[in-house]
Amino acid sequence: MPKQLNKSNTTQQEWLTVSYQPVSLFSLKRSDATSMAARSNLVPTPYAIKMALLKVLLESQGGQHQRDFEQWMKSQFTWIRDLNIYIWPPEKLVVNRNGYKLRYYDQTADKADKTRSTLPMQDGFVFREWVYMQGHLQICCGPSACITQLEQLFSLINYFGKRGCFFQYLPQYSQKTPEPLFQHNSSCGFTVQPMDDLGEKTTFNRINPYSTDKAQLDKDRVIKPGFLPVQLTTSSARYDIYQRY
Repeated sequence: MPKQLNKSNTTQQEWLTVSYQPVSLFSLKRSDATSMAARSNLVPTPYAIKMALLKVLLESQGGQHQRDFEQWMKSQFTWIRDLNIYIWPPEKLVVNRNGYKLRYYDQTADKADKTRSTLPMQDGFVFREWVYMQGHLQICCGPSACITQLEQLFSLINYFGKRGCFFQYLPQYSQKTPEPLFQHNSSCGFTVQPMDDLGEKTTFNRINPYSTDKAQLDKDRVIKPGFLPVQLTTSSARYDIYQRY
């Protein structure tokens, strides 16, 4: 649920709803997935969306703040981290299950007993899911006083989840409102999906892969149940079909 705002700030805080048209299959490994077997989230999670916002922020503006980068990044990261995000899935979702046989590098050679003989490449079988989306994906974010900047950042995002899962930003459907356009309604049907998000007190260095600070699960990256207004209508060994309520 949205955080309660101080009365003095309610006139300055708004919600932004943006829409995307999926133009390729979507895949985003669940947080509890392994490297060899991974079920996909049905939609991008708040964590994935905020990381996409940070990515385009650094690419578009990071070069202008080389001298004051830490101070600038701290202020920018804070308002992005504190966003509440609600996701309205497309009208229909088709989850395709696939198995692949591939050759991959034996990573245990670097982490386990280095004296044992290992093969540089080995065979393996991996399980992956790909999601076909029919309709528009809507994302509602807020409350924030940086709505104009937030809208600009969303317009620069062209994929969510796995690299190559492309989405087309639809500027004509963007809306700014004093309240969120949609939220979870427990009186209607829903499907539960684990949703990861940034922790309330995490810092940029904790999620920066180039930093020596280490992120902690359930502290810097939290996982909570998410409720999507979709219903499983058809299921088989190779696919699932979800319909939005």
